[in-house]
Amino acid sequence: MDVGAAARARRGINKRGHLISFRRMTTSLPQTASNTANVKAVVEGYAPDELVNGITSGTRHVIVSKLDLIAASYPVPPVKGDRIYLGTGYAYATTIKSVDEDHREYNGCYDIVTEGK
Repeated sequence: MDVGAAARARRGINKRGHLISFRRMTTSLPQTASNTANVKAVVEGYAPDELVNGITSGTRHVIVSKLDLIAASYPVPPVKGDRIYLGTGYAYATTIKSVDEDHREYNGCYDIVTEGK
């Protein structure tokens, strides 16, 4: 990770992004959040022509700054099964399907695919 590039990416995400909530859930029932981080991220849906195997209409692409998650004391990297809550009042629950740590590693960002409402 290049520190200068990571700082620029973080500023861009904070300028363009939306506030979302990351939550790492406990494994025992009832599940509760063991870690929470409310950070800004760029969240995009997929166009109809991008809907292929593994990508459905409820799938979203999330780009988040590693620096923001660390600053919020969230355990990095996010992992499959963590939850991301979107929208006003974090009303829409989604679950992380995959995390690409390498694609934007130079910029200090995670590329995340999440599914849900």
